[in-house]
Amino acid sequence: MTQRWSILTNVVGTLIVLAVAACAIIADPPRNLVAKNDHAGLEAWYVKESAHLRQRAKDMLVMAEEYQKNPGPSTLGVVSNKIDMVQHCQTLAAIYTKAADEAEVIASAHRDIKSHS
Repeated sequence: MTQRWSILTNVVGTLIVLAVAACAIIADPPRNLVAKNDHAGLEAWYVKESAHLRQRAKDMLVMAEEYQKNPGPSTLGVVSNKIDMVQHCQTLAAIYTKAADEAEVIASAHRDIKSHS
């Protein structure tokens, strides 16, 4: 039983590290563009960031499909019956999609500011 808890602890730790790393992948906007009020540059940055986030969402959906195709003891109930790897991947995909939508809104705002300058 101790070995099982050790494995479960390692899995949970790995999932936490991956979640933190996924969030860290989202880059900070270039401060020099903000300082210079470079709305064209910021628009381009947010458009690129949105595309990057959408790709991450697609990657998570592919992972969810793989877990669905290859169910096993490591797919459901890794730590408890409450953790479902398919649902976990789908949740991350939704988070990335929402972040991409927000990046597009910000890009649009910079586009509007640029056109009115």
